[in-house]
Parts: sequence; structure tokens; C-alpha cells
Amino acid sequence: MSDPGTKRVRAGAVAKGTRAELDDLGVSPDSNASAAAAMRLAKLMDSTADPKEVAAAARELRQAMNTVRGLAPPKDRGDKIDELAARRPRNTA
Repeated sequence: MSDPGTKRVRAGAVAKGTRAELDDLGVSPDSNASAAAAMRLAKLMDSTADPKEVAAAARELRQAMNTVRGLAPPKDRGDKIDELAARRPRNTA
């Protein structure tokens, strides 16, 4: 039998978006507690219909993701100058 105090959580749109952002940041919920908390909060948001629970979970999710973003390794995405240099034809003479 299940404990009446436990709630089944499901992964929906919020969890999918959170997972996509974590993947983009290169942070795994398996090795980062804040990322794991963010995934759990996202699933909780997807699973509840109570507006107060959703608001509280959203607030905590935002805080957890801010923490994850701050700890994520920087990405080398380049800038406009790098993009233009890559497009410039090379002289092979």
C-alpha cells in the first residue's frame, strides 16, 4: 500500500523545459543536488493543481535554477567577431 502522505509526481512541460535547460548548461541532476532539486520541483509543478503549491514550487524552482546557472561552467559560444571571421574566405595563395 502507498503512504497517504506521498504524492505521485509526473514529468510534464515544466520538467521537460527544466531538463532541456540543465542539458544546455551541461549540469546533470545525478551529480548536482541543486539540479536534482530543480527537477523534483518541476515535476511537482507538473503534478499539482493547487495554485498555492504551484506558486511555492515555482519560486523554489527559480531559486534552484539560479544556483545551478551560477555554478555551471561557462560556455565558449564566441561572439559576432568570431562568427564573421569564420565566414570570411581564406586566401590559399
